[in-house]
Amino acid sequence: MNLNKFLFTLLLIASLNSCKDNKKTSINDEQNKSISGDNYENEDAEELNEKGIEFSKNGDFDKGKAVFLKSLKLDPNNAATLSNLGLNRFLDSDYNNAIKYYQKSYEVSDSTYHIAAINLGLTYFYTKEFDKGVVITNYVIENTDDKDILSTAYVHRALNYLGRNDCKKAQTDLEYIKANFKGIGNTEYHIKDLTEKIKNCTPDGL
Repeated sequence: MNLNKFLFTLLLIASLNSCKDNKKTSINDEQNKSISGDNYENEDAEELNEKGIEFSKNGDFDKGKAVFLKSLKLDPNNAATLSNLGLNRFLDSDYNNAIKYYQKSYEVSDSTYHIAAINLGLTYFYTKEFDKGVVITNYVIENTDDKDILSTAYVHRALNYLGRNDCKKAQTDLEYIKANFKGIGNTEYHIKDLTEKIKNCTPDGL
């Protein structure tokens, strides 16, 4: 896997800043995507969240973490900030804490902040907890019709299928991705990446 490219995609589509008035925020020029976020009742918490994003984008994960934690002191149950902190921890290879913050984000949102869930699915792939990765991405797939979220959920589910050598299910997800999500975000890259991985997949027992 081209880890840097994959993480770049994840950082930019998955869990970035939320805006007041529920307006859309452009996530990046390459993908030209926008994802609506949670409202911030506390302006200082929102500003700190945005600073945390900038630090994280620039690779200064310790400063990003510190700023996100300050934001959470002002707004402790903000799903977006919790998810961003999870992403910050993921990018710093602190997978256990990434899982903790993603789970908290999903919990406080009553399992509706699917961005945290798809990132959680990818983190389970990295921790080799493939069954958990399949379960959480299944849940997202069954509970959203947002194509941005769905495209990533199918990619992350396919990765977890590959992790447990379930080649046929990974192939089925790949075909679904090809048929339904071309032109969305970095899907073309993920199609190539999954295609190569499936070629090297060996079903259990063979």
